[in-house]
Amino acid sequence: MPIHISTQKIKKEWTDYNGHMNVAYYVLIFDLNAAEILMNKFNMGEKSAKETNKSTMVVESHITYNQELQLDDEVDINCVYFDHDKKRLQYKMEM
Repeated sequence: MPIHISTQKIKKEWTDYNGHMNVAYYVLIFDLNAAEILMNKFNMGEKSAKETNKSTMVVESHITYNQELQLDDEVDINCVYFDHDKKRLQYKMEM
């Protein structure tokens, strides 16, 4: 069952001269507006890192484009898969 993380509106500074969202901003949206929110939901975000002196880092990501985003499009970011063990988290986000 997907977990809604956030909703984002595509900003002008995220788009190219054609009004299409630049590749780097797909990763930025997932990182700033999804991964950090998800980590905070599981008490693994900034506050936890400061208190426990332990943190997380992304070591691998895969971006698949099923539909191009344009200026002023509004997208929902959802976590559709989450798994973990002692030293590894795996999750899948979709827009």
